[in-house]
Amino acid sequence: MNDRAKGMALAVITAVMWGIMGVFVRDLSQYQFTSLEISFFRCGLAGAAYFLFLLFTNPAALKINLKGIAICLIYGAAAYSVSFVSYSMAVSRIPVGVATVLMFMSPVWVAILGRFMFREKLQKSKILTIFICLVGAVLVADLIGGGDVKLDGIGILAGIINGVGVALQILLPKYFAKDYERDTLLVYGFLGAALVLMAGMDFHAVSAHMSSMPVSELIWNLFGIGILCTMVANVACVKSTQYVEATTTSILSALEVVVGTLVGFLVFHEHLTLLQMAGAVIIVIGAVGSEIFGSEKK
Repeated sequence: MNDRAKGMALAVITAVMWGIMGVFVRDLSQYQFTSLEISFFRCGLAGAAYFLFLLFTNPAALKINLKGIAICLIYGAAAYSVSFVSYSMAVSRIPVGVATVLMFMSPVWVAILGRFMFREKLQKSKILTIFICLVGAVLVADLIGGGDVKLDGIGILAGIINGVGVALQILLPKYFAKDYERDTLLVYGFLGAALVLMAGMDFHAVSAHMSSMPVSELIWNLFGIGILCTMVANVACVKSTQYVEATTTSILSALEVVVGTLVGFLVFHEHLTLLQMAGAVIIVIGAVGSEIFGSEKK
């Protein structure tokens, strides 16, 4: 497998892991876990697990100076804490479909910021691919023909911030890669985000939520959101940028909306319209097809 194929495969793994996250989040929400609590467990468990993993596989990555700790804390707060909380705020104030589409503006932000941070050329084919994926996201989110859509200024702003946060998750580790290993930024970024989120935690309430949930179900869901959907997903996302452009990683991660829609249909038996199916096909063709054919041209 060549480097480009590795990068694309890692980006697809990211999309799949993010796409199935709704299964675990819904289970935890049924036991009154809040969005902030779920976000805290995502970051805390991912950081702790990845720390232990690196301790045995790459202990050198755990060495960091004070400047690096400060950078990682800022990275964790901006890319994870703010992103997770802003998404929760967005879905509480505007339709989930609108929030999803705003989140999938992240390829646009990656393309714009990547132009300044890495001087990556924004090819016409990339612009077309981003546009195609956004059209597909609008269809999958069922925003066409869905009746009146009530929007809220704060909700829209929160959705935009979330999209920027997703972009920063991809861009910042690549930006600091010359000075710090991606593994270093990831592990301390996770832990830094957990530290920030801890400030808003009510651990007495968390204890009550945990005690009301069957132990096996609690462990499985925490493993799902912390290890599979955060550690594995975000590590794959960041590692992907070692092999392909940040814009490519971001475009392929748009497949998350397709996976999430399929999970809703297969697991939760949610209604799936013809327009939504068409949107899913458009995203797959736009994201995967353009990268495959683009690779062949190169």
